[in-house]
Amino acid sequence: MKILKKRLKTMNNIRKRFKEFFRNGYFTRVDDKHILDLYLGLNEKGQYTLEYRGDFIIKEVKGSGVIGVSQGTTSKYSYLLIFLKDTDMFDTFCALIEDIIDTTRSCPDNPSGYQVVTNRLYSWKKMFSSKKKKMDESAIMGLIGELYFLDNYMFPKYGKTDSLNSWSGQELTHKDFSLEDIWYEVKSIHSGKETVKISSLEQLQSSNYGELVIIPMERMSPAFNGVTLSKLANKIMKEFDSDEDLDKFISKMSEQGFSFDSETDEYVYQVVSIDRYAVNTDFPKIIRIEMPPAIVQAQYDISITSILPFLINE
Repeated sequence: MKILKKRLKTMNNIRKRFKEFFRNGYFTRVDDKHILDLYLGLNEKGQYTLEYRGDFIIKEVKGSGVIGVSQGTTSKYSYLLIFLKDTDMFDTFCALIEDIIDTTRSCPDNPSGYQVVTNRLYSWKKMFSSKKKKMDESAIMGLIGELYFLDNYMFPKYGKTDSLNSWSGQELTHKDFSLEDIWYEVKSIHSGKETVKISSLEQLQSSNYGELVIIPMERMSPAFNGVTLSKLANKIMKEFDSDEDLDKFISKMSEQGFSFDSETDEYVYQVVSIDRYAVNTDFPKIIRIEMPPAIVQAQYDISITSILPFLINE
């Protein structure tokens, strides 16, 4: 928790520092302890910019419609500029910059620093690929539940890569997590709610053993130090050991409409528990093979009290 608080403080500090710049072309060093020469400021057009100066060989690096990239050399150093072209994505840009600053602190030299910076930029570009539609509370709670389960249950049990590969995200599957011989369907609900909604006939239907995971949450005030979508996403992104896994995670998050939006951070929750229920042949459910052919789709609510005998106590 202390590490996460420090990262969030750093990100908030980046927001504040960018907002304090008032002159185009003005830059200040990130801090005097960072091994790389990284600078924050405004470019000549007044766009929020991270500049990296060092002794490295320039390679082709492309930006996007939202993120611009400029490179060059002077008599003293090479430079890489990463700047924001669309201020609507300011919060996500600050998260990118915070990630670059944090990740490069342990780089042994400039060439390796340049590689890390460009790798991070490549991974993050998907988050800036298009304007994101605002997520409503239902979508925010649903994604928090899946991420919380991924981080607190799947990662310790199956490892990061296998867990990430099992996560469906927005893919056209009916289970949130599917492994070779088990699946998990995650439902986020407001604490105290007595039912859980099953949104399709296929969600609990399978020839393999599976589990219904119910995650009760209590909505808190924005001042409460609880769980937010941005906090959780930022925490998980720091845990991956490979750029490939990070890139895949960002892709899945982007497909679900996520961005580091300060408005999303107003939705703060306290996660009450992770409750897992065994979906076996006796578990109450409606499945497609038992329905008349004329019924092509159905949703139904399950009483949580009624499924307590299936609760897994570990």
